[in-house]
Amino acid sequence: MTLFQNMRRGLLPARLTVEEIYDLTEAGILPEQDDFELIEGEIIPMAGAKADWHEIMKSRLNRALVPAMAGDARLFVEASVTLSEDTLVQPDLAVWTRDIRPRAVRGPDILLLIEVADSSLAYDLRVKAPLYARYGVRDYWVVDAIRQTIRIHRAAEHGVYIDVEEYEGHDPVTPLLFPDVTIRLDTLD
Repeated sequence: MTLFQNMRRGLLPARLTVEEIYDLTEAGILPEQDDFELIEGEIIPMAGAKADWHEIMKSRLNRALVPAMAGDARLFVEASVTLSEDTLVQPDLAVWTRDIRPRAVRGPDILLLIEVADSSLAYDLRVKAPLYARYGVRDYWVVDAIRQTIRIHRAAEHGVYIDVEEYEGHDPVTPLLFPDVTIRLDTLD
């Protein structure tokens, strides 16, 4: 029996795949605007309305990063990223090259991934960081919009980032693969 046949009977599998999520969205069963992530087959609802500080920080980072993108690098805002057959996440900001279509991007393709946190800080550090490490994201930043800090995760080994450092708002930070870009939270417009 197909997924759609089961759903017509009121049955939704306990675990879903990324392909099933795309199929359900294309069929109109899952609205495109629904905020959720698929973590190891389980749908995890995300906050629908984001706090002011979250949106302000995301906008500031966007404005700082877009002009700095060199060559084929492109910044994507809240794009769906497939980490595995059963894991689909929606980071706040992600950079990869324009030759990779969003649906085809995987962890190692990501040049920089940023989650902006206010109420989601624990989730971004305890759930997302191990996922991103396991699936090959090389440069993962968690920007705390309230405390004005950046926690940078690099050098993943065995599903754990072994190089994790926190920077204050006045500290200049540079993305791993963009050495000419410098971000200071306290100077972002």
